[in-house]
Amino acid sequence: FLSCYELAARDGKRLWLEIVYGRRNGQVRNSWNGKAISKIELYYLPCEDSFVKVPVTHPIEPVPVVQSSQAPYKYSHTDQDHHYYQGTYDITHILSAKERPGLSLVMTVCYTENTQAFPVNDVTLVSASVQQNEKGEWKKIAVIPEGYQHINFALGRNRDSFLCFRNTKPMQMVYKAELLDRFPKKDYGDSPLSQAIQMFCFNEGIQLTTEQESCKCFSFILTTVEGSSGKVVPRIYITCLIFYEPITEAIAKQLHIQVTASSKVYMPKAICLVSHWPFLDNYRSILKEIYRLHLSAYEVPLERIICNLVQEVPLPDQGVTCVLYNIGREKLEFSRPPPEYLPYVPYSCLEYLFRSLRVHDVISLWSCLMIERKVLLISTQKSLLTNVALALTSLVYPFKWEQVLIPILPAPLKNYIETIFPYIIGVSPGMLTSDIEVPVDAVQVDLDNGSIHLREPLPRLPDKLHRQLYNRLMTCANIYSPTDPHRCTCDEAFSMVFHDDSESQRFDHYRVQDAFLEFQTALLKNYQRYFIQIDGGIDKITEARQCFNIPAFLSYHKSNRSDNFLYKVTETSLFASFIEKRIFSGGISYEITYFDKAIKFKRTRNDPVYVKPYYTSETLPTLYANDIGLEPGMVFRYERFPRLEDTMFCEPRRVQQLATNAAPKPTLNLKDETLMRMSHAEWAKFLLSTIHRVWFLTLTASMPRFREQSASLMDLALQVMDNMKKKSVKPDEDLYRRLIEACGRCGLRERVLSLFKRMKNQGIEPDACTHGVYVSAVAEAPEMQKTFENVLTLSDLPPDSLCLTLDLERCVFITEDMCPSCSYNLMHEDIMMGWERSYSNYTTTCPNCEKKFAARFLVIIEHQVVKNIQVEFLSPPIIRKELENLMYKDGDSVLLAKDFVDKHRILFWNMALYFDLMKLPNFFLNPTFDPENIPLVISDFIKSPVKTPKSSRNAEHSRSRPMSNYSADEYSDTSSVSGVSSYSNASYNGIDTKIQNFVRSRSRNSSISSDNTTKSSSRNLSLKKLFAPYIEEFRNENYNKGLNSPLLANLDTEDKPEVFSP
Repeated sequence: FLSCYELAARDGKRLWLEIVYGRRNGQVRNSWNGKAISKIELYYLPCEDSFVKVPVTHPIEPVPVVQSSQAPYKYSHTDQDHHYYQGTYDITHILSAKERPGLSLVMTVCYTENTQAFPVNDVTLVSASVQQNEKGEWKKIAVIPEGYQHINFALGRNRDSFLCFRNTKPMQMVYKAELLDRFPKKDYGDSPLSQAIQMFCFNEGIQLTTEQESCKCFSFILTTVEGSSGKVVPRIYITCLIFYEPITEAIAKQLHIQVTASSKVYMPKAICLVSHWPFLDNYRSILKEIYRLHLSAYEVPLERIICNLVQEVPLPDQGVTCVLYNIGREKLEFSRPPPEYLPYVPYSCLEYLFRSLRVHDVISLWSCLMIERKVLLISTQKSLLTNVALALTSLVYPFKWEQVLIPILPAPLKNYIETIFPYIIGVSPGMLTSDIEVPVDAVQVDLDNGSIHLREPLPRLPDKLHRQLYNRLMTCANIYSPTDPHRCTCDEAFSMVFHDDSESQRFDHYRVQDAFLEFQTALLKNYQRYFIQIDGGIDKITEARQCFNIPAFLSYHKSNRSDNFLYKVTETSLFASFIEKRIFSGGISYEITYFDKAIKFKRTRNDPVYVKPYYTSETLPTLYANDIGLEPGMVFRYERFPRLEDTMFCEPRRVQQLATNAAPKPTLNLKDETLMRMSHAEWAKFLLSTIHRVWFLTLTASMPRFREQSASLMDLALQVMDNMKKKSVKPDEDLYRRLIEACGRCGLRERVLSLFKRMKNQGIEPDACTHGVYVSAVAEAPEMQKTFENVLTLSDLPPDSLCLTLDLERCVFITEDMCPSCSYNLMHEDIMMGWERSYSNYTTTCPNCEKKFAARFLVIIEHQVVKNIQVEFLSPPIIRKELENLMYKDGDSVLLAKDFVDKHRILFWNMALYFDLMKLPNFFLNPTFDPENIPLVISDFIKSPVKTPKSSRNAEHSRSRPMSNYSADEYSDTSSVSGVSSYSNASYNGIDTKIQNFVRSRSRNSSISSDNTTKSSSRNLSLKKLFAPYIEEFRNENYNKGLNSPLLANLDTEDKPEVFSP
């Protein structure tokens, strides 16, 4: 590093002393001669012309005065008595020194190789200050630091300073660390390598030692800020392994250290892994294995191993894939939790926290963070400092610690301890010297002795919540021991101490996290109710209080007094950030939704824990280190840890990138087990509400296509909502959120505000996600001139595409099928009653033989020639799941794609069927629909009376006779809901058996056996009662449409009378 001191100023000129310690910006200075300075002096030296002459008997060299306008200085030659140096060296005039004829005042230096003295390791300029002497006189006195020498000549602008320097024995000297090598050699464009890494690795500097100490391994965290934007860069996690190697002969010679075979001198080095992801335990194992490999013979060079690690191991996606990585004898697993989960933290961090402190002390320390007190962690073990700091920041969830976080503070930065801002800082005990004043509001945590020291009292936690938290932690995390070997040896990379793991087995990190989460959900219960609706522009909001009713929230929790814990929490930037992120975060934040679901979670005896283990569903082994280009049988050995050779690296191989799929497939609020617990009536109503949910999903996704009529579409949506209420189906928050988002995209700002008010008036408290969507919609509304890609274009479709001529109004649906096992003919309601209560099971159960099969329905369309399409008959929950997954994967615009009908026929025809069944407008599914007809369609729907269809007397008993001539070959397997259904051309004379039976079943009522009636009636009568009227009217309408279809008009002669008879 570089230091400069002003020595004098005269006649507009200023003289500076430039001192370079070690290397400057990691590079050796070009003018450095490789020698270490041992002494600095001022001499009058003889001069001749442009030369300064140094007697050969004096082992000194002159220090040049460098000016940009002058020729460079240099050594010239030597005669019998003097060394000649050419250049500017004279500082007599500028220092106002006494002039002597033929002599120049010159600053000189001696080198260690000439004097055998110890090198100068510190230079400083000490200024004099006015002090009173023993006689009571006030004089300027300069106090020379202990152990320093000085030049007895007054320097400085006011001639009241003295240049001081200190010589130190090499073994007592503290050296500054520097970066020796790195990979990759160049910075990533979005993540330059921090220049502070070496200072944090050796936070108290580097010292030589006569004994080879054991390897140490620890991690630390860097938080940096972009200089231009002031944006905080995501935290960087560095794990380093420090080991000791004998110093080289060159260093020993430079420092004048005598090294023999019996008396070696060692210096520390560090190898580091730098990452944005806190896989600290795995990084520790990797570094240990790299160090072990360099000590042994291995068939692949270290360069290939490092290249494989950095460039060929993909970041795992969230909650899906586990990446398996092999290095040496270690087999490591990398995985990340799902997005809708607690923020990732190594579980060893939580364990070390409770190994270091008693449970009640952990709660007190956590309380300090919640109200943003300063936390000063103290320990001799660096690993302990980082692990405890990370654990504490994770336990404040749903808040996020964005204040100062320096788990390992370098000695040169120890004044940070006195800062006024909240912080978490870790130091060694030796850094708390008398010149450092610890703030009064800082809590000092002695991790080595398991104690905390508070000088200011903490607000009292709510009694019930405090007691509940303490009791839960005592059952799952009470592992503190004053003599815990884990705690006092956690820095040892290769520890030889036997550890009893009984405490680790008793420690349950899931229950620890759940205990704190339960406290937070109770502390912030119903916070969603107290958001203030934003009617104006977002730019007018400057603080959280403008969008959150803090007084009402505190009153609800009976925490209005200023000494209440929750009152103190609401005053912090943690709370302000918590509120602002829920207001201003665009889109869905999975961490927010996870917390909101935790608030709604009801703990029971059978299900007492919300935070549960997560398991990945896929495993991806990584590539081994590349050995291409290496000679067979080659073995690599190293005497010391090597400098990396560019020639030993290789081009990285292509690997599968997983992190791009960071978000999971949408998770539904209701799981299969929840569906199984439903009663018959609840299941029937759930099916009805799910059909309406799918309709709203499709409508809102299609609104950009009909932007000019978006206001009319919102009227239609509100009318459908009113109709839902009359059917005892209540719209939920998710439907309102979809509508608000669609209004924002279409520029309907007033509708956004009215929808939000309507939702709250109906008793629906918007969660954080809905608030974020609402604010985004309000912000987007004035700027809706932005264009959407017109993805629904028909011009470039193939001639046989359904999209070109499809008209849903002329399609006929036949929703009857036959059991392939017993040839029993199932009506529409039979198929629905036989569905499994599941989001993944596509089968129905035959009421006659009770065997499962995949039911299908038939669609008759007129497309160039008349065609019929068989489609898998899906239950509404499966349609919802598949639709949400498809929209998540490809975006909402997938429904506007020109080939949606062709690519996703099963999904399309099931939606068309259900919308037609429930009398819901489905014009937005029709690719050929003219948008100018929307007002007429909506007007007819709004004006039409809302009534439940009445079933005819014979509706429950109308059933076709078994189709004896039915061929099982009609059923074709389909692997995916979004795939293409079985498709066949129907000639006019080759009518499908299913169509004939459908016609017969409508032309006359067939009797059925009493046994079949009994089996049918023993099933879900609630579902039949709810859907039978809709099904009967749907069947009649399709029959009437079939009468006008050319397909049915060309029946065989023997069938025609049966079809058209009265």
